[in-house]
Amino acid sequence: MARFYINFRNANQLAKDDVGVDLPSLDEARKAALISAREIVADNIKGAATAPLEAVIITDEGGQELMTIPASEVLPEQWKH
Repeated sequence: MARFYINFRNANQLAKDDVGVDLPSLDEARKAALISAREIVADNIKGAATAPLEAVIITDEGGQELMTIPASEVLPEQWKH
């Protein structure tokens, strides 16, 4: 298992994950990131956020960026139309 850090960027600010999560693969980290990001997007909509989520950035233990997921990719496919 590897440790992945799921960070959230909005308004050019980065909310860093200081704890991380142990998962078997980057694909599993992406799935976990999408779940969290969907909750944030829902809160952004409910609260009429002025600085909504822009992207989710998954990093490794060394802080190296492994994947960036734009907020536009957070919603399930059937809700994008």
